[in-house]
Amino acid sequence: MSRQPILQQYYTRGRQGIFRSNEGYDTVAKSTALDNAFIKKTLHPFCAYDAPRALQERGESDLALYPEALVSFRTESGELVIGRSVFVGADFTGQRNTFFSHNYVIPADRRDEFIKEPARLFGLRAFAQEHDHSTGKELPVISELPFQAETPHDRKQWLSRIGIDERIFKQLLYAVMTSLSTKRKVYISLDGEVGAAAADARQLLEILYSCLPYEMRRHFGFLTYSHEPQSKKHIHVMFVEKGSIRAGTGITEKDYIFDLAQQRILQLDWQEGAHAYLDFAWEHLNETRVLADFHAFCEEVLEGADTAFLLRLATYYELCALYEVEKGHMERYEQNPSGVWQVLQQYLGQPALENRSHRLRGLREVLFRLENAALKDQGLPAAETIHQMLKAFCAIPNERISTELVTYLMNVLLKGKATRQNAFVAKVYQELSGYPELFGFLMRSVLGYKQVVGPLFEDYLKERLASFSTLAQVLQEINLWAQVAPLALRNPFFMTATREKVLELFARESEKLQAALAIHDYFERQDAMSGYADELLDELDKALLKQLMLGEMAWGDFGKIITLLEEKPQTFIGELDLESREKLAHIHHMASLAGNRDVPAPEDFFRQWDEREIAALQQLIVHLLERPIKQDSFPLVALVFYQTDSHGQDAFTFADMLRFVGENGEEELLYSFVQWSMTQRMFFTGKYISPGYRHALKVLLLENKGRRLRDKEWKKRWQTVRHADFRKLVEEVRRETSSPFMKLFQRKSTALLSVAIVIAVGAASGFFLWMPASVPVSPEAQGGGEVAEQPRPEPTQQVEFVPAFKLMLEWQQNQSETTASDEKPAGEDGTVTE
Repeated sequence: MSRQPILQQYYTRGRQGIFRSNEGYDTVAKSTALDNAFIKKTLHPFCAYDAPRALQERGESDLALYPEALVSFRTESGELVIGRSVFVGADFTGQRNTFFSHNYVIPADRRDEFIKEPARLFGLRAFAQEHDHSTGKELPVISELPFQAETPHDRKQWLSRIGIDERIFKQLLYAVMTSLSTKRKVYISLDGEVGAAAADARQLLEILYSCLPYEMRRHFGFLTYSHEPQSKKHIHVMFVEKGSIRAGTGITEKDYIFDLAQQRILQLDWQEGAHAYLDFAWEHLNETRVLADFHAFCEEVLEGADTAFLLRLATYYELCALYEVEKGHMERYEQNPSGVWQVLQQYLGQPALENRSHRLRGLREVLFRLENAALKDQGLPAAETIHQMLKAFCAIPNERISTELVTYLMNVLLKGKATRQNAFVAKVYQELSGYPELFGFLMRSVLGYKQVVGPLFEDYLKERLASFSTLAQVLQEINLWAQVAPLALRNPFFMTATREKVLELFARESEKLQAALAIHDYFERQDAMSGYADELLDELDKALLKQLMLGEMAWGDFGKIITLLEEKPQTFIGELDLESREKLAHIHHMASLAGNRDVPAPEDFFRQWDEREIAALQQLIVHLLERPIKQDSFPLVALVFYQTDSHGQDAFTFADMLRFVGENGEEELLYSFVQWSMTQRMFFTGKYISPGYRHALKVLLLENKGRRLRDKEWKKRWQTVRHADFRKLVEEVRRETSSPFMKLFQRKSTALLSVAIVIAVGAASGFFLWMPASVPVSPEAQGGGEVAEQPRPEPTQQVEFVPAFKLMLEWQQNQSETTASDEKPAGEDGTVTE
């Protein structure tokens, strides 16, 4: 497959360009394949040049003294741009100074050819500085760019010549590497003449570039000359003219400043001390092959990692330690064993790293052999070393567990117990429990050797259980052993110790039913634990009945307990004490009410209980009734206030019942309860309301001088309750709470009727007595002749005046009719249910 060609572009001031038809700055030539939009968006912002201030002021005409600006950056689409801008003096008019930019665009799939060989970038000299317009606007594509390596033989000596010692170089490399991940710019100003300083900048960049890992190079952008600091996209390091670093010139407070011309380093968060990779880079600065080998190691180990991880400075600090150990520098491991294991497990544990199973696994085996030998010859390893070692061996999923590792861990534990280093042993067990597969392998091995079961299993289990304070922890522990070492569930010590711990913690639970349900649910889902769980659950259920407080239960709880115990054998009931058996009977009885719309009659529900037990059950129902009371709970209210009288007859505490409903609901609820009670046979004696209930209802309606009947709307509602005896009661209350005048009128209604009749007759007589006797004469009579009998004139229609006595008569008649209708049998206008 042929490689893609390299494209190029020229930019300067001319008579016309590709994108403009008049004179001015524009792209004047380009490769045909180079996209116009790409040129304008990506390349044009970097086609710029400002001549040094000092050279402009003195009108310098020697073009060789003007610095070249070498630029390189990665585009958003992945190409690598390498360009140069130079001052070229007068333009085509001969009157204005101008510059010339020449950019190469390297295809993305050829980018690594340049980044892995810095001389291809910094030794590139194939740049043009003018364009012959007669040749047209098309530039050829290029397959290869010539370059020439110019790296000094002794880099440290060269750095010293320009005033950069070891400390400054490490700070520079630190700033350059962190700029890629922190988005902070690096501005550098070198001492010397501007032209020489630009040349030094190019050489310094090549040295820094060779110290950058390959992935950092892929994202790195630089500019070797700018007349002052500028924030440019894709550019991380910019060399600027001496004296140009000052406030207000594009520098922000977060940018790194290396004003070496003024011997100032600003805004660098540098920590003194060891810097693993920076120390390594300085040590091998003149050994480019060692640096390249390290970068190749990083490239292999990090293959597949995400960009953020690859651009992290700490990544290369960590890999530097592994690289040196792999190369046989064991002093690095001996200085910090746990640190090396930590780095190793970190990289082994990253699924994205495709090549972790090759070089890193080999390194892990080398380190393990060192630790195994040290255990025999020296002493116990540090707990942190064990911690990191286990992570390294368990980092790769589905990897076969090494029997050598298990043997090593057993020896570590036995040696720790023999030397009574209990804290160390506990720490190792804690670490092992975090790796169930390895822990199970270890414990299955321990349970297979009677000599070590006591010290390595029983002692450990005892300490584990003693540390638990919740049932969830114990269940989790049981589950752990069931998963990793099922043989432990048949161990007598395990069975006794775990059962006693469960009962101990259950006794402390405030929500005992929920705790018991959770334990039952857990074991029901564990098929492999049936033999172990049966005995434990029986003891748990006995403790539940013994310790459960019925007064703290909800309606649904009774059914849950019945479900929990329904499959228990008769022998289980026989083993209960008297109190627990009585409690279980109450639970069965209350469960019959839960969710049952057909509540039994009180005499049926309480038939088998004595007064003490009835009171206990009623107290439970009161506790369970929802507040405010709902209408469907009315039958339960009746159960609460049921009692038997001294003769064994059924009765209720009616006044308390009505007061309870009123206190736990609004007026509407009380009205609904009374309506409901008028349909219940238990509140009646024959067809009449039971005397006790009638009295309680009357007291209720008489409250506050009959306020419930004074309100017009509520008066109508109470009068519409469908029962004749209740309407009579309402009328009684209404009469008793009437005004004195109305009471008098009601008592003297007959006498008042008689007086009213006499007054009416007298009034009529007086009217006719005083009426005029003459009758008007017709016109014919006035003219003579016989006087004919005159017809009686038609009476004139008048407005009728209704006197008070007539209204009284009508009221009396209405009262008689109402009384007659109320004396009908109760069943004719209201229904009473059994």
